[in-house]
Amino acid sequence: MCRFITEWMDTNWMWVTDQPTFERAVRAIGLELEGRGIVTDAFTRAVLEQERTIPSGVSDVAVPVAVIDVPRHAARLDGITLLHVNHPFDVGTIAGEPVRAEMMFIVTATTDDRKESYHKLLDDLLMDDEALQALVHVQSRSGLYHLQTMDLKAFSS
Repeated sequence: MCRFITEWMDTNWMWVTDQPTFERAVRAIGLELEGRGIVTDAFTRAVLEQERTIPSGVSDVAVPVAVIDVPRHAARLDGITLLHVNHPFDVGTIAGEPVRAEMMFIVTATTDDRKESYHKLLDDLLMDDEALQALVHVQSRSGLYHLQTMDLKAFSS
């Protein structure tokens, strides 16, 4: 279920889920991240409440994704977690439109400086269509090539 993917931070992991809805995916990944000490037990509640007012969907990119900015009080470690969605589900965007997210990026930062640096990394990644496509198809040879050119590494663990 889990692949270690990067040198960005030790806490960066790529997860895969078969959950059919955003809420169920957040609940499932929340248990995993809490068990690894990356987030507190407030993670699931905080993310679901935040999603009502600040939707995480991003539609104007090569692959529709959700970018979840975890509130600082629910984060224990700095990092970006990638959740692959085997069965894309609807998430809302700030504009109020639904998108079928294929991945969720979960940003956990304990300081504002860390949060800002992770958002810059994600902004760059979201603007790079090839890299984003590579993350969707990470198990393909071309996907691994693009990950390596971005100084990312993916392997099963």
